[in-house]
Amino acid sequence: MNQANVDYKKESKKVINKLLIASTFINLALTIIKYVLGKWIGNVALQADALHSSLDVLSSVIVFSAMFFSYIKSEKFPFGLYKLENIASSFVSLLIILTAFEIGYSLFEKREPVHTSVLNQIIVAIVLFFIVILMYLYSKYEKKIGTQYSSSGLVSDAEHIKSDLFSIFIIICSIIFSIFGLNIDKYVAIVIVVMILHSGFELLKNSTLALLDINVDKKTIEAIKQEISQFEHVNEITSIKGRKSGRFMLLEIIVKLDIASFEEAHKLSSQIEQRIYEKFPNVDNVIVHYEPIEKKIVKICIPQTKNEQISEDFSNSNSFLIIDYDLSRKKILNKQQKPNDFLELKEKKGIQIALYLVKEGVDIIVTTKHIENTGPYFVFKTHNKKFYVVENVQIDNLEELLKSISNKIYVKQTGEET
Repeated sequence: MNQANVDYKKESKKVINKLLIASTFINLALTIIKYVLGKWIGNVALQADALHSSLDVLSSVIVFSAMFFSYIKSEKFPFGLYKLENIASSFVSLLIILTAFEIGYSLFEKREPVHTSVLNQIIVAIVLFFIVILMYLYSKYEKKIGTQYSSSGLVSDAEHIKSDLFSIFIIICSIIFSIFGLNIDKYVAIVIVVMILHSGFELLKNSTLALLDINVDKKTIEAIKQEISQFEHVNEITSIKGRKSGRFMLLEIIVKLDIASFEEAHKLSSQIEQRIYEKFPNVDNVIVHYEPIEKKIVKICIPQTKNEQISEDFSNSNSFLIIDYDLSRKKILNKQQKPNDFLELKEKKGIQIALYLVKEGVDIIVTTKHIENTGPYFVFKTHNKKFYVVENVQIDNLEELLKSISNKIYVKQTGEET
């Protein structure tokens, strides 16, 4: 995990905790304001809603506690307790659904007529209206931050506040309509109940899916694929599996690399992991597994002397026998004897030959130990080519030589280190 990822965690934790603490005090203030205003004008519905807001205080405390403890990692919980956020989100979604049923149930209750002056009712309606506007703006901001940091707890808290605003809005409607002797607040309430239920069930669905380890969304998967594809030696992305844990993602990626060296493959996989941490800061853990490319046909190059023996002096080889070989059928598909056109060069002869063979698509070079730590050797290693070192320069049986090369270097395509 890189520093950017660590900084992201610290920053997001700080911002989210501030908002959740603010939500707790806001719900507490709403409880007091609703109760005082309800008592003042004798509105039982407003007093009852004050009781409901007191439960919202408890809800905010639960979400904050879940977020606070979710960062704890231990031997028993090496990946942290991030799912506490999803559990808290599920709890809040159930409260939202309960709110909808409470509003629906209240439609069938007989209410005492309000005995207070019209002026007092108008004042209360205006105060509640401003509360609705301010709380709506706050819930919108909270949801924006929750979405930005992928925090289901923050999003659920924002949705819960929004559902409470609907109940206040109904009370405002009932106050206004009662002033004019109208009684249509029930019809408004029915529409609002449906909206709250939809919001609650949608939130519950998302929280439940996260608890069931649903895969990361397709948009994120595609973005991750684009980042990985930028690495030169990534030949194929076999799979990307991920799961949401709170607001963080845990990823497992399998790629096929066009790299022969185990060390180089390990180094590249680490670079891929660091890139993902850098580009996707809400990734808490990523593991990249690598596999070799399953090549069925390979090009094998045998540098030869005039007597068609394996050359011990790579740069001054007389010719190069290039063979297309089918690994699965153990069969020669094509043979070409190519002359060494670089014999007349005075400088960097071996390097030019190596670059030429790389361009020809050679996968394996049959050679002796004499090539080690030379210019051609490093060219081939840089381009991830394999070597098959022989002690006997005499080719007694070409077919047997090719079979032994195949068995040693491409053992059943398992990617074992040679």
